Amino acid sequence: MKKTERINDLLIFLNNKRTFNLKDLMERYNISKSTALRDIQSLEQIGMPIYSELGRNGRYEILDSSILSPVFFTVDEMYGLYFSLLTLNGYKTKPFEIENIALENKFKNVLPENVRNNISIMNQVLSLEVTNHSNFSPYLKEILQGIFTEKVYCLTYSKKETNKQMVAQFIRIHSKFGQWYAKIFNIKTEKIQILRCDKILLITETNDFKSKKLEVLLDYLDNFHKEPNAIDFTVIVNKQGKDIFDKENYPSMKIQSDNENFIITGYFNKAEEDFIANYFLKFGQSINSIIPVMLKKLIYDKAKSIEMHLNSL
Repeated sequence: MKKTERINDLLIFLNNKRTFNLKDLMERYNISKSTALRDIQSLEQIGMPIYSELGRNGRYEILDSSILSPVFFTVDEMYGLYFSLLTLNGYKTKPFEIENIALENKFKNVLPENVRNNISIMNQVLSLEVTNHSNFSPYLKEILQGIFTEKVYCLTYSKKETNKQMVAQFIRIHSKFGQWYAKIFNIKTEKIQILRCDKILLITETNDFKSKKLEVLLDYLDNFHKEPNAIDFTVIVNKQGKDIFDKENYPSMKIQSDNENFIITGYFNKAEEDFIANYFLKFGQSINSIIPVMLKKLIYDKAKSIEMHLNSL
């Protein structure tokens, strides 16, 4: 049995065990004491939490702080896993930043040499188109763990250069257009809100408020966004406008074909006027018509302010 096969089998053999000794390994794999010791070193290098105890047979104890995965991977599955790791490179911050680095190191340590060489080549020749996440979001891990455990937090966040506070429970995090966003339940207003994760300055757990079950909060998400005074819009664009829409759009919008044109329909809330004006400003001359007129004026005013700024330079 090759060493890589033996190490994989060791992971399965030791899964759910709390103790073992050198004699166990020597007899199971018909190997010498020195080989068994080297195998234990390999297990430690890939992160198995073990420590030795004094004894003639070399007794070892496995800490219960980790989960060992008794899984064999084919070569193509190994490539697939590493490809998945590469897709994370465009993110400045990830929910499990340090763990991802450790995972990659462990992954490489157990690979056969030929697979390791091919993965090294993959790093050099494979280029993935990802949206660059330039802003740092320090609390992604805490947010995700808070979702799992249904915790309530006191949040401090930045809004228009002012620090604000909120008591909230996290429901979901997602990545879009180079930013991490969190959907949260505001405990005091009992409304769903969206925060950019890099704007969150401090998270403190609190037991002063009762949390809601995650499945209840997820049910709220379907219709949380549209407010009673929301404004519906219809914007007709050409093929170039469709390409712009395909690159960036939001759940409150949809598009459908109409002969040579495309109809974008949706809504925006009163507090989102600046956002919607900036969004459709990107469409430029690809726009053929805009309803309602007030949306047209919002876009026009935004373009006018940019023109005035440029003229002042």
